[in-house]
Amino acid sequence: MSFRTRVRYRFGDIDDAGIAYYPKLLHYFHCAFEDWWSDGLGRNYAKLMHEDKLGFPAVKIDAEFFAPISYGDEPTVHLGVLRIGGASLTLGFWMTKDGSDAPLCRARIVTASMHMGTRKKLELPAEWREKFAAFQIDEGDFPSGR
Repeated sequence: MSFRTRVRYRFGDIDDAGIAYYPKLLHYFHCAFEDWWSDGLGRNYAKLMHEDKLGFPAVKIDAEFFAPISYGDEPTVHLGVLRIGGASLTLGFWMTKDGSDAPLCRARIVTASMHMGTRKKLELPAEWREKFAAFQIDEGDFPSGR
């Protein structure tokens, strides 16, 4: 099962070519990541970082872009867990619009579990492993776009 949320591309998200400025695509993937924590996993990400001292910084990003996103578009951002490692989590993100399954873009983002106070790697806590597993998708369900 994947997590889904909608975003709205605003004037400041668009470059001079009239399409989404590519860093904004990554920004909205991170917004979906934060929404997933609150709405899918039941823990506000800011509280996770500040109270639980647990963070998930990105350590590797692989992104592909297939079709333009324009001013006023309201794509759906999908998030699926591709791999649960010892101290890492690999997430698949993609955007679709207008009810289509065809991805506009996608990114595979590897995050590392980290203690926010020491900034040292942590093994993924068992309670989160179980919750992450509910959002795990098969590699074949991560759309290729080409």
